Amino acid sequence: MNSPNHVLIGLIVYEYVAEKYGVRLDRASFLKGNTSPDHSLSFLRPHRMRYCKDMVRRKIGRTCRLEWQDKNRQLSKKLGVLCHYYSDFLCLAHSSEFDGTLSEHIQYEQDLLFYMGNHMEYFKGLDYVPEIEVPLTVQEIYEHMHDRVHQKYELGQDFETELFFAIRSCIELVLYVFYHGRCVAEPAVQR
Repeated sequence: MNSPNHVLIGLIVYEYVAEKYGVRLDRASFLKGNTSPDHSLSFLRPHRMRYCKDMVRRKIGRTCRLEWQDKNRQLSKKLGVLCHYYSDFLCLAHSSEFDGTLSEHIQYEQDLLFYMGNHMEYFKGLDYVPEIEVPLTVQEIYEHMHDRVHQKYELGQDFETELFFAIRSCIELVLYVFYHGRCVAEPAVQR
Protein backbone atom coordinates (compact mmCIF):
# COMPACT_ATOMS: atom_id res chain seq x y z
CA MET A 1 0.00 0.00 0.00
CA ASN A 2 1.12 3.53 -0.50
CA SER A 3 1.57 6.05 2.33
CA PRO A 4 -1.79 7.83 1.85
CA ASN A 5 -3.58 4.47 2.18
CA HIS A 6 -1.63 3.72 5.37
CA VAL A 7 -2.71 7.10 6.75
CA LEU A 8 -6.39 6.46 5.94
CA ILE A 9 -6.26 3.01 7.52
CA GLY A 10 -4.45 4.48 10.53
CA LEU A 11 -7.15 7.13 10.97
CA ILE A 12 -9.92 4.53 10.96
CA VAL A 13 -8.03 2.30 13.41
CA TYR A 14 -7.23 5.25 15.69
CA GLU A 15 -10.86 6.41 15.82
CA TYR A 16 -12.30 2.90 16.17
CA VAL A 17 -10.15 1.77 19.12
CA ALA A 18 -10.73 5.10 20.90
CA GLU A 19 -14.50 5.23 20.38
CA LYS A 20 -15.39 1.56 20.85
CA TYR A 21 -12.75 0.37 23.33
CA GLY A 22 -11.48 3.58 24.96
CA VAL A 23 -7.90 2.87 23.85
CA ARG A 24 -6.01 6.14 23.62
CA LEU A 25 -3.11 6.36 21.21
CA ASP A 26 -1.00 9.37 20.38
CA ARG A 27 -2.54 10.22 17.00
CA ALA A 28 0.51 11.84 15.38
CA SER A 29 2.88 9.08 16.52
CA PHE A 30 0.51 6.31 15.44
CA LEU A 31 0.05 7.81 11.97
CA LYS A 32 3.79 8.43 11.64
CA GLY A 33 4.39 4.77 12.50
CA ASN A 34 1.87 3.73 9.86
CA THR A 35 3.98 5.41 7.15
CA SER A 36 7.56 5.28 8.47
CA PRO A 37 8.54 1.87 6.98
CA ASP A 38 8.01 3.37 3.52
CA HIS A 39 10.46 6.15 4.36
CA SER A 40 13.30 4.12 5.84
CA LEU A 41 15.88 1.57 4.73
CA SER A 42 13.29 -1.19 5.23
CA PHE A 43 11.70 0.15 2.04
CA LEU A 44 14.56 -1.52 0.14
CA ARG A 45 13.21 -4.93 1.13
CA PRO A 46 9.70 -5.75 -0.13
CA HIS A 47 7.12 -5.65 2.65
CA ARG A 48 6.04 -9.22 2.04
CA MET A 49 5.27 -11.67 4.78
CA ARG A 50 7.97 -14.12 3.71
CA TYR A 51 10.67 -11.46 4.12
CA CYS A 52 9.38 -9.67 7.21
CA LYS A 53 7.53 -12.21 9.37
CA ASP A 54 10.40 -12.86 11.80
CA MET A 55 11.06 -9.15 12.23
CA VAL A 56 7.34 -8.54 12.81
CA ARG A 57 7.21 -11.35 15.40
CA ARG A 58 10.12 -9.74 17.29
CA LYS A 59 8.48 -6.30 17.07
CA ILE A 60 5.22 -7.70 18.50
CA GLY A 61 7.16 -9.18 21.42
CA ARG A 62 9.03 -5.95 22.14
CA THR A 63 5.86 -3.87 21.79
CA CYS A 64 3.95 -6.11 24.21
CA ARG A 65 6.70 -5.58 26.80
CA LEU A 66 6.33 -1.80 26.72
CA GLU A 67 4.36 -0.27 29.56
CA TRP A 68 1.10 1.23 28.36
CA GLN A 69 0.59 4.83 29.34
CA ASP A 70 -2.17 7.12 28.18
CA LYS A 71 -1.20 8.49 24.76
CA ASN A 72 2.26 6.89 24.89
CA ARG A 73 4.13 8.21 21.84
CA GLN A 74 6.70 5.43 21.59
CA LEU A 75 4.13 2.66 21.90
CA SER A 76 1.76 4.42 19.48
CA LYS A 77 4.49 4.68 16.85
CA LYS A 78 5.51 1.04 17.27
CA LEU A 79 1.89 -0.05 16.89
CA GLY A 80 1.65 2.08 13.75
CA VAL A 81 4.74 0.37 12.31
CA LEU A 82 3.22 -3.05 12.98
CA CYS A 83 -0.04 -1.94 11.38
CA HIS A 84 1.94 -0.84 8.33
CA TYR A 85 3.41 -4.30 7.86
CA TYR A 86 0.11 -6.11 8.39
CA SER A 87 -1.63 -3.79 5.92
CA ASP A 88 1.06 -4.55 3.37
CA PHE A 89 0.87 -8.30 4.08
CA LEU A 90 -2.84 -8.09 3.23
CA CYS A 91 -2.29 -6.08 0.03
CA LEU A 92 -2.30 -8.08 -3.21
CA ALA A 93 0.54 -5.97 -4.65
CA HIS A 94 2.75 -7.15 -1.75
CA SER A 95 1.86 -10.83 -2.05
CA SER A 96 3.59 -13.64 -3.88
CA GLU A 97 0.44 -13.94 -6.01
CA PHE A 98 1.18 -10.57 -7.62
CA ASP A 99 3.39 -10.98 -10.66
CA GLY A 100 3.08 -7.48 -12.12
CA THR A 101 5.79 -4.96 -12.84
CA LEU A 102 6.77 -2.14 -10.49
CA SER A 103 4.61 0.19 -12.57
CA GLU A 104 1.63 -2.17 -12.17
CA HIS A 105 2.34 -2.41 -8.43
CA ILE A 106 2.22 1.38 -8.13
CA GLN A 107 -0.95 1.55 -10.24
CA TYR A 108 -2.61 -1.11 -8.09
CA GLU A 109 -1.85 0.90 -4.96
CA GLN A 110 -3.21 4.07 -6.60
CA ASP A 111 -6.42 2.25 -7.58
CA LEU A 112 -6.72 0.93 -4.02
CA LEU A 113 -6.30 4.47 -2.65
CA PHE A 114 -8.93 5.80 -5.07
CA TYR A 115 -11.33 3.04 -4.00
CA MET A 116 -10.77 3.72 -0.31
CA GLY A 117 -11.15 7.46 -0.76
CA ASN A 118 -14.49 6.93 -2.48
CA HIS A 119 -15.69 4.51 0.22
CA MET A 120 -14.21 6.13 3.34
CA GLU A 121 -17.56 6.66 5.08
CA TYR A 122 -18.48 3.02 4.45
CA PHE A 123 -15.23 1.80 6.02
CA LYS A 124 -15.62 4.20 8.96
CA GLY A 125 -19.10 2.81 9.65
CA LEU A 126 -18.18 -0.88 9.95
CA ASP A 127 -17.94 -2.69 13.28
CA TYR A 128 -14.70 -4.58 12.71
CA VAL A 129 -14.30 -6.17 16.14
CA PRO A 130 -17.66 -6.48 17.95
CA GLU A 131 -15.93 -8.30 20.82
CA ILE A 132 -12.42 -9.49 21.38
CA GLU A 133 -10.89 -12.60 22.85
CA VAL A 134 -7.37 -11.69 23.85
CA PRO A 135 -4.53 -14.13 23.11
CA LEU A 136 -2.56 -14.91 26.26
CA THR A 137 0.93 -14.94 24.75
CA VAL A 138 2.90 -12.98 22.18
CA GLN A 139 3.17 -16.16 20.10
CA GLU A 140 -0.63 -16.49 20.07
CA ILE A 141 -0.93 -12.87 18.93
CA TYR A 142 1.52 -13.52 16.10
CA GLU A 143 -0.21 -16.77 15.08
CA HIS A 144 -3.63 -15.12 15.04
CA MET A 145 -2.36 -12.29 12.88
CA HIS A 146 -0.58 -14.78 10.59
CA ASP A 147 -3.86 -16.73 10.27
CA ARG A 148 -5.70 -13.51 9.35
CA VAL A 149 -3.39 -13.02 6.38
CA HIS A 150 -4.01 -16.56 5.12
CA GLN A 151 -7.75 -16.27 5.77
CA LYS A 152 -7.94 -13.15 3.62
CA TYR A 153 -6.23 -14.82 0.66
CA GLU A 154 -8.64 -17.76 0.84
CA LEU A 155 -11.57 -15.34 0.40
CA GLY A 156 -10.38 -13.82 -2.84
CA GLN A 157 -9.01 -10.59 -4.16
CA ASP A 158 -11.01 -7.40 -4.24
CA PHE A 159 -10.41 -3.96 -2.78
CA GLU A 160 -13.21 -4.16 -0.21
CA THR A 161 -11.99 -7.46 1.25
CA GLU A 162 -8.40 -6.30 1.24
CA LEU A 163 -9.16 -3.06 3.07
CA PHE A 164 -11.58 -4.69 5.52
CA PHE A 165 -8.98 -7.27 6.52
CA ALA A 166 -6.22 -4.67 6.78
CA ILE A 167 -8.30 -2.42 9.03
CA ARG A 168 -9.65 -5.29 11.16
CA SER A 169 -6.21 -6.84 11.57
CA CYS A 170 -4.72 -3.53 12.68
CA ILE A 171 -7.55 -2.97 15.16
CA GLU A 172 -7.11 -6.48 16.57
CA LEU A 173 -3.36 -5.98 16.87
CA VAL A 174 -3.76 -2.70 18.78
CA LEU A 175 -6.33 -4.28 21.10
CA TYR A 176 -4.23 -7.42 21.64
CA VAL A 177 -1.23 -5.35 22.69
CA PHE A 178 -3.40 -3.10 24.85
CA TYR A 179 -5.08 -5.99 26.66
CA HIS A 180 -2.03 -8.26 26.69
CA GLY A 181 -0.78 -6.94 30.02
CA ARG A 182 -4.26 -7.05 31.50
CA CYS A 183 -5.47 -10.47 30.37
CA VAL A 184 -3.91 -12.39 33.25
CA ALA A 185 -5.66 -10.31 35.92
CA GLU A 186 -8.96 -9.91 34.07
CA PRO A 187 -11.20 -12.18 32.00
CA ALA A 188 -9.87 -12.88 28.50
CA VAL A 189 -13.02 -11.63 26.79
CA GLN A 190 -13.47 -7.87 26.76
CA ARG A 191 -16.79 -6.41 25.64
